[in-house]
Amino acid sequence: MATTRWLQGGGHASTGTATHRVGELLSEYRTTHGLTQADLASLLGFDQSYVSKVESGRRQIRDLDALRRIAEVLVVAPEDLGLSRDSELPNETWEIDGVADAAITRSQRQWRSTREHLNHSRVQLAREAAQLYDGFSTHDGVRGPILLHPDWLFPEPVDFDQIDLRWIGATPSPVVTGAEPEAELVRPLRSADVRYHRYTRAIRDLYQPTLFESRASFRLIDVESSNPAAPRLTFSPSTYFEMVDVCEAAAHELAAVHMARRRVGWPALSFRRLIGDPFDLARRCVAPAINTLTIRRDGRSGSFILHDRNSSQVAVAGGMYHVMPAGMFQPSSISSSGEVNDFDLWRNVMREFSEEFLGNPEHDGSGADSIDYDSVEPFRSLNAARRAGKLRIMCFGVGLDPLTLCGEILTAAVIDADVFDDVFRELVSANAEGTIVTTGDGATAGIPFEHRNVERLLTSEPLAPAAAACLDLAWRHRDVLLAA
Repeated sequence: MATTRWLQGGGHASTGTATHRVGELLSEYRTTHGLTQADLASLLGFDQSYVSKVESGRRQIRDLDALRRIAEVLVVAPEDLGLSRDSELPNETWEIDGVADAAITRSQRQWRSTREHLNHSRVQLAREAAQLYDGFSTHDGVRGPILLHPDWLFPEPVDFDQIDLRWIGATPSPVVTGAEPEAELVRPLRSADVRYHRYTRAIRDLYQPTLFESRASFRLIDVESSNPAAPRLTFSPSTYFEMVDVCEAAAHELAAVHMARRRVGWPALSFRRLIGDPFDLARRCVAPAINTLTIRRDGRSGSFILHDRNSSQVAVAGGMYHVMPAGMFQPSSISSSGEVNDFDLWRNVMREFSEEFLGNPEHDGSGADSIDYDSVEPFRSLNAARRAGKLRIMCFGVGLDPLTLCGEILTAAVIDADVFDDVFRELVSANAEGTIVTTGDGATAGIPFEHRNVERLLTSEPLAPAAAACLDLAWRHRDVLLAA
């Protein structure tokens, strides 16, 4: 089974002396974005040895398709690679009405370059963003970086059955939508004098991740935990793009400041300043994801797997290790009955188990039929295991990713080994969003849930903020989670 081997480590490879323009460009790009030669080779679809030879000048690229691929992926002008201007690239505007428009080309190229920097530096940028929110980024010492409001973190893990989900229907539109003048600089030019109106449209036209559709989602309106044993989460309808238009625009703005080697501080972040208090759920659409650390329990010990999310396949949280499963809290059907049927945290997690662990077709919200969770596999087996006490699903609370300000519902599922091995006997090594990360001894073996592995992941590996928080909180509460 071809899985991603975790904790490979390694620094930047030696590049030698670049004697060819393409080699210099590749080397400069790697240095700017903090990539190894292996990283860059994977990004371009080349072998690492090939990249090494090109950078050192021992190999020249004469294949036009390879040069066009480099120009498109690295967002450089064809002329910089020795191509003529009429070597047009997809999604790039070279001529309008027969006249080259350098401003549009430059604007879109810079946007894509910043987007690349964002996707290759999310962990570092999240740490920079967390420093903007003193107090919330270090609440109760939870490692992330993640923003936690004191009222949003539960003192003990709460079983899903004890969470009170409330639905209030339509609510006032959020104050900040991403269409404001403060967000103009993160939306590139679409024509000579018109910028993209929405950040999501720029992603769709200029970046094109594999999975990117505006689906119905559940917008978080309130978190109420005065009774910590039975917290209440209130939701209303929204869409995925409503959230992305703000959260990814805010992340892009910070990435642009960082890329320009300017100080990441409030004066340079006009759009983030407009958003204001990150916990004010009326200011913007917070359509949260449910992030679940899945632990295979074997007696008093356990193991878990992670997900290496491919930034070319997903629009959010790419280029990082994440827990599995993780997905937006949203209905699986466009029908009103489906919306009611799927307004349930556990059913959402089960769908993600089906998609991410078993590679089943995604329940993407485009269908008209509701899911029969009592009869269809793997839902039937997962429900039976939960009723029998052989599967427990717990929630730690709700946090915010400091870079994007996305909502993150932090959870853990503990599944007895015999149930895990039966339900996930056909566990995939890769899915539509990335590859499974294990110790290298097989996907089902996972990563031992041990102090040394937890510490190494939290201190040395590119963990998504929500994944780090889930792992840290699960380790803190391991006695509760692993109890018989």
